Amino acid sequence: MQFIVCFRSYILSVCFGYRAFLQMPIEAVAMIMPFIAVRKFSGGYHADRFYKCLIISSIVIVTMLQILKYINNNMFFNVIYIGSSILLMIFSPIDSANKRLDNDDKRFCKKITILIVVVLFIIVELHWIAGYRYYTKFIESGVMLAEILQLVAIFNLKYGRK
Repeated sequence: MQFIVCFRSYILSVCFGYRAFLQMPIEAVAMIMPFIAVRKFSGGYHADRFYKCLIISSIVIVTMLQILKYINNNMFFNVIYIGSSILLMIFSPIDSANKRLDNDDKRFCKKITILIVVVLFIIVELHWIAGYRYYTKFIESGVMLAEILQLVAIFNLKYGRK
């Protein structure tokens, strides 16, 4: 919950910051909103302190936006996106120390994660067909970031870290 609150309060400052410095507010929103939607129900790595969440999130978002300036949305990028989407549907939800889930919660979160991932896939495909391919890579990267955090959490669980 703390992570979601962190991002909700963070969205406006990110958008205004990118508008002022990087001229990428639409791209930032296109990446952050799918990330938040998927992340809320999929679980994954959580920072143990709020300030760590802000620092790590800021670095990841700025870095990803800068990288995406120079990456074309090609077949390789789409394969990674599709792979991330499939892994999200398989592994979700991931329990965390901050948010334990019972079996009913797990089933609910899995269904919602699958629904969100499928809806985002349809949105990406419709944008692709309509010729708005530039923005699809930002939506796709939000999904990929959620899967990366799941993989970090799985790695940490497997090897005994927090």
